[in-house]
Amino acid sequence: MSLESAALVFYLDPRGHLVERVQMDGQEVHLHYRDVPESDITTLHGLRLTTPLRTVIDIAPMVDGDQLEIMVQDCLERGLFTIEEAWARIAEPDMLVDPGAIALVHLLSEWD
Repeated sequence: MSLESAALVFYLDPRGHLVERVQMDGQEVHLHYRDVPESDITTLHGLRLTTPLRTVIDIAPMVDGDQLEIMVQDCLERGLFTIEEAWARIAEPDMLVDPGAIALVHLLSEWD
């Protein structure tokens, strides 16, 4: 995987976190800068990135309910996380006021 040289573009996401837009292997990639617990980090092809569940939580405030449902259903079908794992993560203290966790709570509550 190669990082292509391009003008660096930084912006703040809707949650107020720094994001950098870069080109990687011909695709636009948005690198989010934020402190997250090690339990939310995984490694893929040598790159440290957030787990699928954390990624869903982070994206949840930026999508509508239908899109969130599609994302979660896709992750469940692919075995990227389980409903039980989602409930356990969003019950942790750092998620109590997180907008993405709150959106996920609403979605999962509808499925119960």
